[in-house]
Amino acid sequence: MDSTTVQLFGGCIAAIVPLLFISVMIKDRNSRRIVLYFCWGVFAGVLSYIINNSLAAAPGYAERVTTSIAPVVEEVCKGLPVLLFLWKKRHPRITEQIVYCAMAGGVGFSIEESIYYFYTSMENMNDMILLVIRTLTTTLMHGMSTAVIGVGMLILHKQRNILMPVIFSLFALSVSIHSLFNLLLPTKLAVVAMLIPLLLYFFGLYFLKNMTEEGGTE
Repeated sequence: MDSTTVQLFGGCIAAIVPLLFISVMIKDRNSRRIVLYFCWGVFAGVLSYIINNSLAAAPGYAERVTTSIAPVVEEVCKGLPVLLFLWKKRHPRITEQIVYCAMAGGVGFSIEESIYYFYTSMENMNDMILLVIRTLTTTLMHGMSTAVIGVGMLILHKQRNILMPVIFSLFALSVSIHSLFNLLLPTKLAVVAMLIPLLLYFFGLYFLKNMTEEGGTE
């Protein structure tokens, strides 16, 4: 196990173990679930790193990982637990909780990813500034790219008979947002890349506010 992997596992353990203690103390089931999804997101960061590294080692795949492979791996790793909301026994009716949990998973993932980039480039104060910028941008990107899966499932939860096929489309949308962000960020259109998750965030707030006011969710 290389030093970077050890560092990521260390960050993962340092973040998850205290949060698991907190989750045990939290009596409200919905709040506890959000904390647990956040923990999963942190672990998904390590899991994605291992998978991406394994794929990058294959001949001809190294250059494709960042632009085409990593978004798929990362969105699948982040978003898989969101499918637990399809379990009718535990979730007879899907509520806005699915959006909060999905975003918590994405945010947890972004923390682990930020630790990785900071660890691999740590040299001077400029790297601290880049960390702040990265936290302000990719945190929303990872959070919202996973949250769109939750939003889609929330909108279509009454049509469970077509929900399974639609899930693949939701994951494809999530991957597309992620890939577009990665492609635009190193170009002159970096501002557009930063605006994408920001606009999605405010749209999400507006959507959830309307859902609550209309009594569409509990």
